[in-house]
Amino acid sequence: MRAVSIFLAVILVIATVAGAVPVTSIGDAQLSDGSTSQVNQGGSGPILSMLGISPVEVQRAALQTTYVELGRGLEFASTATETRIQTETTLNRIQSASTPSMRQQRLLQALSETEQRTVVLRSQQRTQISAYGSENITTEQLLARLAAIDSESRALITRLSRLKSAADSIEGFSIPASRFETLQIELQTLTSPVREHATDVITGTTERSRFVIQSGPQSVVIGTIIDDTYVREAYRGRLRGGDIGVELNITTPTNVTTDAYPTITSLRRERTVTASDGSIARVNIDHDRGRLVSFIDTSSARIFKEVQYRPLMQTSTRRSISAVKDGLRLTAHPTYPGGPVRFQLNSTATEQSVDAPLTLGPPSGESTIVGETGSDGSLWTLAPDGTYQVTAIDRSSVVLVSVDPSFPPLIYGIVGNSTRENSTQTGVNGSNNDIRVSTND
Repeated sequence: MRAVSIFLAVILVIATVAGAVPVTSIGDAQLSDGSTSQVNQGGSGPILSMLGISPVEVQRAALQTTYVELGRGLEFASTATETRIQTETTLNRIQSASTPSMRQQRLLQALSETEQRTVVLRSQQRTQISAYGSENITTEQLLARLAAIDSESRALITRLSRLKSAADSIEGFSIPASRFETLQIELQTLTSPVREHATDVITGTTERSRFVIQSGPQSVVIGTIIDDTYVREAYRGRLRGGDIGVELNITTPTNVTTDAYPTITSLRRERTVTASDGSIARVNIDHDRGRLVSFIDTSSARIFKEVQYRPLMQTSTRRSISAVKDGLRLTAHPTYPGGPVRFQLNSTATEQSVDAPLTLGPPSGESTIVGETGSDGSLWTLAPDGTYQVTAIDRSSVVLVSVDPSFPPLIYGIVGNSTRENSTQTGVNGSNNDIRVSTND
């Protein structure tokens, strides 16, 4: 499918033959005689808003291809087994208590230990994000450590459910349901389907996969493509707790998500709100173009974490860019930095799809093969954070398209007093505050 619109710009580049084309470096690509034209065309629709890190606050960004790792895979399996054994041991101690009073005491102790472990995991996450932003650990290490936190958090959620069942079975004894709910939601903020997918890759449960990572102050964004769906997690620790200095007049989590995601809200098919007496509420929205899971800090009435599911076939793209060279037309349909991007390769003579490998990398820098276009000439992959080039090579024909990053459609931009193009300062109840909200949704 090709976007139809008015031509906005045409750039003609003349290149000459200079030899073979190594796929490892875009900058070294040698093109055959002829001209290249690159054309901008209209996009396919509005880009839905999301939580993320403002470009001026991004400390580090990378595209990482992750493979199975025997050592880490065995470590993950060992940790999972150890956690399961601890859970069984804990439940056995509770059930084997000689008196109801002792059973209650052991159950409360187990619940307290789970709460303390959750605090430790949250601290570990903060430490790993900081270490990555300071370039003290690699992208591969960050992914593995966040995946490990995810795995343990899921195991603790299972333990928590069993502790609640044990508490309910003790006659005349009760623990407020809100205590379990608050802890469960807190543990869920340490998990995501992206991290779980990283675990599956590392342990060999699924094949290799590409991940996009961005980090900022107390913040991390991780995205990947799972079963033809772009899945993205964003966490912004700076938006947790505290007071932004104005009266928000927001009384429910529903109001927060409606204000942050007006278009997603208008497309919703089902919405579920989970709110305990604790400091976090969760809102799930199933909508016509995917699914949103948002976590709201109730003390500040701000979304500090989200997970978005965007089926690729329902993903809108921004202005497309086409390049023509050597009888090939390569078209890029981008979304935003770190988001999904679709490439389409066709023959200019017959308009038929062309199956060829694509390489992606920075201008005049090292590139890697990201896949092949297949029989339909189309390939979805992840876009890097900055300007990049994509090259298609079909026998002796080579075509290259350059893509510049666009401003991401963030619900909150810069937390501070800085300004940014394409963002508008939005006041609450007529007042100005220090959160900048993108106008796109």
